[in-house]
Amino acid sequence: MGCQPRTFEYIAARITSGTSSCVAIVVYRPGLSTVTSAFFTDLADLLDRLSVHTDPLVLAGDINIQLERVTDSDAVEFNDLISSYGLIQHATGPTHDAGGTLDVVCTRHDLSAPTINVGDTGLSDHRLLLWTTSMLRPPPVYVKTTRRAWRSFNL
Repeated sequence: MGCQPRTFEYIAARITSGTSSCVAIVVYRPGLSTVTSAFFTDLADLLDRLSVHTDPLVLAGDINIQLERVTDSDAVEFNDLISSYGLIQHATGPTHDAGGTLDVVCTRHDLSAPTINVGDTGLSDHRLLLWTTSMLRPPPVYVKTTRRAWRSFNL
């Protein structure tokens, strides 16, 4: 994909089932590091590269930003950034032992919202997010154009 963020790790996969597919990106931003503008720049770079795909997009993972604090500047900036790419964050409620929504499941706003279950595996201080979503592609947009036959153009 060519994106090499300095502030988080990610893995990307195209998932196919029958004739449907989606692009899933799982991110991890270390919780011990401070959220900086570089994180948002790196995330925007990744989303720029993904915005050309027509497949449904799922952005999920541990971003370690307390999204339940709706007035927190980092939470506001994260939500503004994903919104500018047509994404909505769907995970609500605590996703961490100490409370707080630190983990995300984001999809495009024009797709149906995923069903998310939050489970405690006992292996981590973060909860396991399980979700189901539709992988149907949006219908293609066709544009009819009329143009000149340049091959037969006589200069």
